[in-house]
Amino acid sequence: MMTIDARRLIDPAVMQNPYVFYDELRATAPVWRAGDANIFVVTAFDPLAEAARRVDDFSSEIHAFLYRDDDGHPRTLPLEVGPPTLAVADPPIHTLHKQLIFPQFVSKRMGEIEEDIRAHTGACLDRIEAMDSFDFMTEVGGAIPIHAISRLLGFRENNDRALLQAAYDASEMTGGTMTLAEFHQKHRQSDEVRSWLEAQLARRDGRRNEDVLDAIKAAVLSGKLSHGQALIVMLTLLSAGAESTASLLGNAVRILAENPSIMAMLRADMDLLPSFIEEAGRLESPFRHHLRSVPRDTELGGVAIPSGSTMLLMWAAANRDPAKFENPGEVSLGRRLQHVTFGRGIHLCVGAALARMEARIVLTAMLARKRFPILSPDAAPEWEYNLMVRRHKTLPMRWH
Repeated sequence: MMTIDARRLIDPAVMQNPYVFYDELRATAPVWRAGDANIFVVTAFDPLAEAARRVDDFSSEIHAFLYRDDDGHPRTLPLEVGPPTLAVADPPIHTLHKQLIFPQFVSKRMGEIEEDIRAHTGACLDRIEAMDSFDFMTEVGGAIPIHAISRLLGFRENNDRALLQAAYDASEMTGGTMTLAEFHQKHRQSDEVRSWLEAQLARRDGRRNEDVLDAIKAAVLSGKLSHGQALIVMLTLLSAGAESTASLLGNAVRILAENPSIMAMLRADMDLLPSFIEEAGRLESPFRHHLRSVPRDTELGGVAIPSGSTMLLMWAAANRDPAKFENPGEVSLGRRLQHVTFGRGIHLCVGAALARMEARIVLTAMLARKRFPILSPDAAPEWEYNLMVRRHKTLPMRWH
């Protein structure tokens, strides 16, 4: 079997359009060891779903980050993220933390902020309609998700710009494409936002139950969360809430701009919009992968995986597996809902409902207006150089 160069995993050109590479991996090495490092990449749907179920063999407790060495190879940097917490915890800790937080994502708080998000969306769209050309990610794609997650968490000060940058910084640190020097520099920059989050939490007394911050503070006072875990929860929700929706919005709007026939179908029947949102997330998964650690020797798909390895569950590749999806590279409205855009198993993203709600609000508002922006003929869209997220760095657009 021909050896696959591990550098292709984080090659900048491959990262801009990774799907040919993912197809090659699925066909030849669906559970692939990336070079001489103990990094394993799972790209086929069935072994990925199996790994997500086997939480004892493939743990969500992260003990290493990925980085790019001087020769362009992916490597692992042993680094503890803190005490096991929510997304980086296994049962029973994960179950407890999810029960503390998840009700705030599905309770009346979601309904309370929906009108606020709708009003903020209208203001953003009014602003870009006054421009000849604009970057969608700056004006809409990032602005709306950070506003929404800030309101859901319950921040009472407007710090959206700094919080969005902090969310993007967190994704960059886990993106596997930074050098060691870049990683450590970015890590030091996170201290300022941590201090701001600590101040927000300190102002709560834990007696009210109006938003997620109230729930977190009550959990700290009751001893269900340590102070360090509370900060990790806040950072996790902030990063995931902003990142997943920013990526989804940009990807969905680009698909519509490039496919007028799909746009026409939606305008003729807006009941198809939820199906389109699912397809946009499947085609361009906001999170390309999530990490798992391997606490003991095991195997997956006939491949031996030694203890101490790091595994990448490649949602973006599994979502285009032709063994699972017919015509996986095309939008198919009404397709059966079976993708792994928001993860799989017990770690299904707690913010999935929020991301879907925001996408519905924004796309409904854009499609209801008389005109829809087109891609700029003067500047090409650019993807972030990041192995974890599939987000546009820039999405230049203009009006007809």
